[in-house]
Order: sequence, then structure tokens, then C-alpha cells
Amino acid sequence: MAPKITTADAAQVLDVSVQAIHKKIKTNEFVHKKSQNRIYFEHETSTKLFGFKFKRQVVSIQIVKGGTGKTTLTHAIAVRANLYGARVLCIDLDQQGNLTQSFNINAADTPVMVDILEEGMSLSDGIVNVSSGLDIVPSRIDNATLDNTLMLKRINLQKVFTKLLEPVKKNYDLIIIDCPPNLGQSVSAATLASDLVIIPVTPEQFSITGLKLSFQEIANLKESFDIKNIKLKILLNKYDTRTSLSHEVLSSLIQNKKYHKNMFKTYIRISQEFPNVTVNRESIYESLKTTSAKEDVDLVTREILNLKTA
Repeated sequence: MAPKITTADAAQVLDVSVQAIHKKIKTNEFVHKKSQNRIYFEHETSTKLFGFKFKRQVVSIQIVKGGTGKTTLTHAIAVRANLYGARVLCIDLDQQGNLTQSFNINAADTPVMVDILEEGMSLSDGIVNVSSGLDIVPSRIDNATLDNTLMLKRINLQKVFTKLLEPVKKNYDLIIIDCPPNLGQSVSAATLASDLVIIPVTPEQFSITGLKLSFQEIANLKESFDIKNIKLKILLNKYDTRTSLSHEVLSSLIQNKKYHKNMFKTYIRISQEFPNVTVNRESIYESLKTTSAKEDVDLVTREILNLKTA
């Protein structure tokens, strides 16, 4: 995997001219490449060119519903954040291991979360490097017993992931946890360790029901553990401007006072680009072509990282 960011993208986020970016790259002799008259670079140059100071945060992406694009969004956001110079750690908790596979990682001989907890390992024992500045704690089918392990060992849900993350937090700007689509112990533990919970919703009734359940469960956790600092953000995904259902769902979310104040400023439009790159185990930022998928993920990522979006 070799995700790229162009000088045009860099100019936009820094609010300077493309020529100014070219000059900075040339003056400082930053590593870069050229293709079809476009200059681009990768993570190592991003850290030097942008020089952003990110506020470290743990983000979990979750909803009680499959098929909302949770893993695809985790993958895309992680890559885009990395291209802005952020050091990113992904944690795959889903027993299906789709995020692990999308990064082309074989978890057969690598400790996954259930191994780490059962054998008293440190989280670093399960960290695998994907590319420069981007790591993952992978998953495989063994994580199907993760909830039982947390329950039978009576592990403190409020502290388990927070304690595991503490020694490695200093190494990352952004830690993203891809959760399974249920209300189990592992999802609760991930929620309690998060600074931000992102709930992806698609324009369908079952997804809205999943949103209600997830919203209520998080509210229950905050009350039970007396926690007030977990932020919630709803992200409308697979929005299709051609369908009335998409418009209706967006309208209902905006009109709902509870949901409206917790929504991202943008939404992700439906795009064939996401499944296409998943099949090839690549990123949408592999090519230099400007697409709606890249534009939408970029805006969401900038909002997460508190970078200027307008």
C-alpha cells in the first residue's frame, strides 16, 4: 500500500498557493515524486511539510448494525490522517478481521486482542506495521471469544483498554478502534476508552434503529460510569443524491435535536470506489485522481483532526 497526497491538496489545507508548496518542497529537498504533471508525496514528507501538532485522541467507530461501512471508513480515515502527518494506530476488534485484511495483514501468527488479554501481554506485542506512520493491532476469528473473556475474567471495562493503550499512546496522534456490530463487552470497553465515538449511519430504517440503540447504550455507559467527556458524532454514509430515501434520512437527522447537534458537518456519498479498492486491498488515496470519495473522507478526517475545513 502506497497512499499519496498531492501538492494541490496540501495547498488547499494550508491555504497557500501550489507554487508555495512546490517551493517549500524544493528548498527543503523533501522527498517527492511526479506523475502526469502532478507532484505528490507520502507520510514521511507530510510530517515535515505540514508540521501539524495533533491533539492525541482515541476514536472508536461503532454501531449495532452491519453493512454501514464502518470498516471501510476506519481504513480511509486512518490513511488520510496518516497523509496529513499523523501517526496512526488502528485496532481491529471485529472477529471477521475485515480491517486487518484490507491492510493486507495476515494475523495467523500475530497476537490479537483476546490473546493479549488472556496471556497478559502488552498491546505492543500485537502491533504490526502497515506503512510509515501507520500500524494495526490485527484481528482474526479468535476474537469471537473476546466478550466472554472480558466477562468471565471480570475485567474492569472502564480500565481495560485505557490501561492497555497508556504505554503506547505517546507513539500515536490518532488511535482508531474498529468495533464489531454489537453491544458486547468489548464495544463497551472501547467506548469507555474513547475520546470520540463515531456512529456511521446509512439511509435505511434498520440503520436508524441501530443508531438509536447505540446512542442509548452509550448514554447508559456514561451514566453508569459517571463519564462526561466522551463525544459522539454521527456520520451519514453511502448517501445517494438520486434517492428520496437518502434525502428523507438526512432531513430526519437534521430535524432531530438530539442527533443534529452530534452530526458531522459533511456526509459520505455513495461511491463504487470504496468496494473497488477493498477488493485490491488498497486505499482510495492510492491514485492521484480527484474523486467524491476522497473529497468526503478528507473533510471528515480534517474535522476529526481539527484541521481547517473551509
